[in-house]
Amino acid sequence: MRYRISYTNEAIRALKTLPGRYRQRARRLIEALGDEPRPAKAKELRGLPHRYRLRLNGWRIIYRVDEPDGMLIVLAIRQKSGPETYHELE
Repeated sequence: MRYRISYTNEAIRALKTLPGRYRQRARRLIEALGDEPRPAKAKELRGLPHRYRLRLNGWRIIYRVDEPDGMLIVLAIRQKSGPETYHELE
C-alpha cells in the first residue's frame, strides 16, 4: 500500500530553508516513506503514539502515520537541539 504524503506548514517552511545539500536528501527520504512508513532507521517517539523521526545528520524529520487513512504527515523538520526538538508537535 502506498501512503499519501502531506506536509504541515512548518514542515514546508523548514524544507525550503534547509541547506541545499540536505534538501534533496530530505525529499528522497520523505518520498521513500510513502512505500515504507516505518523503515528500520526510523524511531517511534516515546510518549507520542504513531509519531516517528528519521535522522538526517544534525536534522530530524518528524512525521505521523495515520493507518486508517493511508496518510503520512510530515510534522516538522528540525535541527536536533536536545529533547525540546520534539516538543510542541501537532
